[in-house]
Amino acid sequence: MLISKDYRALNTGLHKNPAYGISGQRYAEDANMVCEKLGCSTLLDYGCGKGTLKTALRSIGSPIAVTEYDPAIIGKDAPAKPADIVFSSHVMEHIEPELLYHVLSDIAALSRKAAFLIIHNDPAKKILQDGRNAHLIVQPAEWWHDTVSKHIKIINCTPKLNTTYIVGRPYNRVELETGD
Repeated sequence: MLISKDYRALNTGLHKNPAYGISGQRYAEDANMVCEKLGCSTLLDYGCGKGTLKTALRSIGSPIAVTEYDPAIIGKDAPAKPADIVFSSHVMEHIEPELLYHVLSDIAALSRKAAFLIIHNDPAKKILQDGRNAHLIVQPAEWWHDTVSKHIKIINCTPKLNTTYIVGRPYNRVELETGD
């Protein structure tokens, strides 16, 4: 399970706000650069929100084929299919803590070549209808590095202000079996 029924409903409500779920567009150039560097021609926008990354990549002339997945948006909620790179901006901090392991495992399984995660490290300005902060997981870059590295072999982990940028490759079967 990647998201509980109740939490999906809360997030569907948040997505009714036109200003929510639009951060992907800010990272189009970064995503395109990482795709070029790692030889990725397909990208899965995991937690795509309103799909602004796909639109922004098209506007800069990127040849990357983008598919979208977001469990809180009807039409984008079908199980995701693998892609060369899984891109996820400002999603991990919104994951239910008890399901983070499952989500990171899913991202690793869907990543053919790489994963690119952009994670906010501070509390959100938005509050869920149940009174919780919209960022369910507020942790520093070091914690995210350690947590993500259990699922994805990290190539680069860069903290910038209140955000952590992680680029990694999925572990191959031998590495998983030997723990390397």
